[in-house]
Order: sequence, then structure tokens, then C-alpha cells
Amino acid sequence: MTIRMIWAGSRQDVSAEHPADLLAELIPGYARLSPQRRRTARVRHAEGSLTRIRQRLAAAFGPDGAAPTVLVDARHPDAPGDPASSVLWLRTDDDERYLRSLATVGDIFLTLDEGRPPAEVPDPVVSRPADPIR
Repeated sequence: MTIRMIWAGSRQDVSAEHPADLLAELIPGYARLSPQRRRTARVRHAEGSLTRIRQRLAAAFGPDGAAPTVLVDARHPDAPGDPASSVLWLRTDDDERYLRSLATVGDIFLTLDEGRPPAEVPDPVVSRPADPIR
């Protein structure tokens, strides 16, 4: 399975087999860290991304919108998993959950390629300008 990650306003695009390889693109030095230090690096990255994520959500919801609150789970050990809540959690406990939570809040875009053949592509529609009425 290949995971594709797009970020930085669609200017960055990378694919990898493992979530840790994608996080190494977001967090400098991530690949060389021990598992415990990786968790710390994910928490620091999440905390460093909060302002940007919150600003982006506020802009998307507009001045009168009720943008969801974004919090880092490591700072709130009793973080609920209620999907109906207006709180979005950055889940830092493992690589895959962290990537998925970044995608949930709109910081990155993820796609999965499970090795299936692509769907049949239909023939393109040909359009021509209409003849002018004379």
C-alpha cells in the first residue's frame, strides 16, 4: 500500500509505504529518532501547527462561523473521541493516527493506493463551440 501526502498549499507532494516516512517530510530529523522521541516530536509538531490550523479553519468558517476547536491530545489526557463534538483532536500517539488527524483538520491531504488497477477511464468528452446564429 502506498500513501500519498499533499501539503503546503498543494506545493509539496510525496508518496511512501510507511506513515513514518511521510512524517519525516514534515518533521526534520524524524527518521533518526527513537520511538519515544518520535512521540515527543509529533507533540511538538502538533503544538507548533495549532496557530496555522486554527487560522485556516477560522478563515474557512468565516467571521460568523463556528469553527471547531483544535486541541493536542497529549495536553488533554482524557481526550474524548466523540465524533459529534465540535473539538478536533490532533492524535499524537502513533504515526498513522497523527497523519490522519492532520488530514481531518485540513493541514494535509492523504490518499491510499492499495495496488488495485485503476478504474476504467471513460473517453474524454469532446466539445465544440456552437455555430453562431446568423
